[in-house]
Amino acid sequence: MLLINGLYQIRPRRLAFRNDYCLSCAAPRRVIQVRTFDVWYLFWIPLLPLGFWKRWFCTVCGHQPHAGTKIRRPFKWAGLAVLVTLSIMSWGASISPDFYVGSWVFRIGAPIGAAILLLHLIYAPQGPSLKEMLESVQPATETVCPFCGIQMILSPQCCCPSCGVVRR
Repeated sequence: MLLINGLYQIRPRRLAFRNDYCLSCAAPRRVIQVRTFDVWYLFWIPLLPLGFWKRWFCTVCGHQPHAGTKIRRPFKWAGLAVLVTLSIMSWGASISPDFYVGSWVFRIGAPIGAAILLLHLIYAPQGPSLKEMLESVQPATETVCPFCGIQMILSPQCCCPSCGVVRR
């Protein structure tokens, strides 16, 4: 049975902005914090209120700035183990007449895939960590609200008197 479910994010409200490093864009970007009231739905009927949630979003790509976009190395090593296991199993099993083509695809494809993945794991450069990339980002120093254009109130927490956005 097909279950259609998801989240309704009701009444999004901008709370804050800052300069941050977006992993999706791979560059320093402006990010905004949005607060929503989340409700879980089933077949488009809201069922379970989940409360207020705050999330940061990149203003350029719309993704969360620190969400990983690449496959992490442990998962690649696990994939290599699966490919090696598949290649050993395919060469150890006899070829059945009803799965002749598929047997040879596994016998040839799995070792080739394992070799390519192993070369990638050995020779692919590891980029800088998120902590190192965040050190290159300059903090936001604007005195004018980027959303409504009004002069912000300069206090320990710089905020906009019109829309209430805080500079972090």
